[in-house]
Parts: sequence; structure tokens; C-alpha cells
Amino acid sequence: MNIRVKDLFYIYENNEEQVVALRGLDLNVELGECLAIRGPNGSGKSTLVKLLTGYQKPTAGEIYIDDQNISEIDPIQLRRQYVASINQNGSLIKELTVRENLALAYSLNSSLASRSTEITSQILEEHSLSHLATRYPDQLSAGERQYVSLLAAVATDPQVLVADEPTEELDHAGAKIIYSLLKSLCSKTIVILVTHDIRAEEYATRTVRIREGRISEEWSAGEAEKSVIDEFGWMRVREVTQDVPKRVKRAISENVTPILEANGLKLTYSPKEIFSDVNFSGRPGQLLALDSTLPTKTGKSSLLRILSGLVDADVGSVLVNGQAIGGLDREARAQLRKALVSYLPQRGNALERITLGEYLGSTVVDLGKSLNHRRSSPLGNFSGGERARIELLKIIAESRPILLLDEPISQMDERRTNEAIEALFGYLENGGLVIMSTRNEILLEAADHIIHLG
Repeated sequence: MNIRVKDLFYIYENNEEQVVALRGLDLNVELGECLAIRGPNGSGKSTLVKLLTGYQKPTAGEIYIDDQNISEIDPIQLRRQYVASINQNGSLIKELTVRENLALAYSLNSSLASRSTEITSQILEEHSLSHLATRYPDQLSAGERQYVSLLAAVATDPQVLVADEPTEELDHAGAKIIYSLLKSLCSKTIVILVTHDIRAEEYATRTVRIREGRISEEWSAGEAEKSVIDEFGWMRVREVTQDVPKRVKRAISENVTPILEANGLKLTYSPKEIFSDVNFSGRPGQLLALDSTLPTKTGKSSLLRILSGLVDADVGSVLVNGQAIGGLDREARAQLRKALVSYLPQRGNALERITLGEYLGSTVVDLGKSLNHRRSSPLGNFSGGERARIELLKIIAESRPILLLDEPISQMDERRTNEAIEALFGYLENGGLVIMSTRNEILLEAADHIIHLG
């Protein structure tokens, strides 16, 4: 069994211009392989995922599973019998419990449908997940959600599994569990893993890099990267990524008045205590990091929401410029955020159908040549990494004194990550306070303080 991609093109219209997302891409993946696909933001990875899963059709070229052209297969049948997929948020139906999601997945397997309830119980027990059976997806940690999503995705015994950034939100321990599960599936399923996560290479049997719509480099486990030369003698020059200068930390006197304070914060999701007795203060020019290399369910995202005033802690107080957020009504909190606090959640909050220009509004943001000319494009046309970069640069440009960021660079390629880090360092130099959840080693090293939860 194999999947073959031959001379694949995908062209779409953007602002009355023809944009070539894929340009003659060739790829062959055999059963037993766990293939990792990497590449810069906007290189065509997301487009390839949509074509492999039948959500879009190629402008030219073919995709074959064994000898069957997938364009000749009904898209629903394709995703039910041939190609399964999950993305960074999982693939669960939020209105159904874990048990119901898995039972539904197994009911779509014709040979197992009559025993779907029984098999679901067996699967939950085999994977030590029985305690999650009655929970809904939004009650799961990111790692738990991805694990259950994978089990649901393979319930129909697909020939190909496409995993799009499945470990983006996960700490090291969670990522290791997901990668190990993916690799264990390779004996009977072709696994294609689309990711920026360098950790994936420890589990992949082969890695390819896409750049400008074609395969530019490839290498097998334990090998060095090698450039790809196609049948026409065409190859790409490797992209050079500059290192980020180290941040020179400024000594900030304890006599400088904090602009944000957390006093005795405690949060409980009954019956579990998430964190307690959290105390810290942030001053202008400081970078405070919530270490995301720690286990996922330690409340990092919840703490950022509490600091922004979107939710309240069970116990304790948050002061912004000396004012307690807890005593403010909804409208007053919104006004406080508008004046002092920019908050960027992990999955971004930009709308799909508004254009880039509409999203930026009057905010002056230099996005670079590759994005500046696309201001009339809907945000839904941008890749996840491009969206993450747009959102981060926008709130930095708004120049509020406090930035609360939840894994702001996790979807970016190496070059854009370094550019984003430099922009954050510039914001700090101008006296801004950054409190962020991150697993990026450069940012953790540059932090003035690391806040440990759990």
C-alpha cells in the first residue's frame, strides 16, 4: 500500500491575482512510513493537507492511494474509508462525551458497527482512559483531547492518517505520548505528520521540507538533510535563518511600581485543584514566562485568562495599575483591557472571513513584503503560522503596556519565530510587560522570571 502525489498544482485567486500554492509537487509514501512534512509558513503544507483529505481538489496533478485516483472517490467516502485526519485542536464533536465520540467513530466501521459500544469500552480500558469516558472535549487537557482524537480517527481502519500539527499545544511529555501512538500505527496505516515541531523527527522514519509549493529537501532518520533535484534538474537554494540576538536583561528595581500583580490566586475545577497560592508582580520592561515544558494541565491558559479579567480565580486578586479587576463589572473590564492589556489566546481570535486590512484597522503594522500586499485577502486564506504572526505583530503595534500571550509562536516556522522574538524584545526595550506561556528555549532563557504552576 502506498500514496503517490504526482505533479500536483493548486492555484487560487487572491485579490484578482492567481496564487500558486503548490507547483508540481511530487511525493511517494509507503506503508510502514511515518513521514514528517515541514516547511515555512505559507509554503503549501496546509493546502496539501486539504487536498489529501478531499476538502479541496487539485488544479492539476493526481493523488493515488495504491492505484486509485482519490478524485474519483466521493469525498465523504474518502474520509470515512481511506484517509483520516486530525488537526491541532483534535477532531472531536464538542457536544458528545469521550465515550460517545468513540462509539460514533466505531459505528462508521462497517465490520465493527454492531459492537461499537462494546469496543469503545475495551479501547478506553486498554488505553487507561476509562476515567475520561463521560467528559466532554472542552473538559479534557490538550494531550487528552489529542489522544482520544487519534483513537477516533483510526476507528475506521484508514489507509492513510494525516495529522496536522497534533502536538502544537502539548508539553514534552504529552507530545511524546502522541508521537509514540502515531508511530505504533505505522504497521497498518501510512502516517503523514505535518508539523513545525522539531521533536517529530525523533519518531519520523523520513522527513521532507516543502518550500514554495515543492519538495526542497528530504532525509531519513539519522541522515543529514539533502536537497531534492527533480526530473527537470530543478532544485532550491536553502533558506538562511539568522540567529536571534540574546536579550540583555535590565535590572529593574523592586522600588519600581508593578503594573500587574497576582495575589494568592487559586483555581479549582471540581474536584481537582489546578493551582493555588500564586503570587507575582510584573514591572515595565519585564518578561515573565509560564513554563510550557511542564505538564499541560497546570492552568497556564487559565491563569492568563484570569490576569486579563475574562474570568475570575476562586481565591485571590489581580491588580492592574493598582486597581483590582475583581471589583469591576464586564464593561469596566473591557475598558481596562482596551486601555492597558492585550491578550492573545492560544488558538488566535481573528475572524475567518474578514480581510487582513479590516482586521488590522487603523493599526500600523509592517508585516513584510510577503503579507503586506495581501491586505484584501480574507484571514481564512492565510496559513496558521501566518495568522499567528499577524495577530502577534498587531497587538505589539497597539503598544498597550501589558501583553498576555498564550503560546504565540508555536505555529511559526524558524525564520518567523526569530522575527517574532525580536519584535517581543523590542517591545520589552520600550518598557512593555510581557507575561506569556511558552516552551521556546530562547524566550525561557531571556525571561526575567519563570513562573511554575501545579
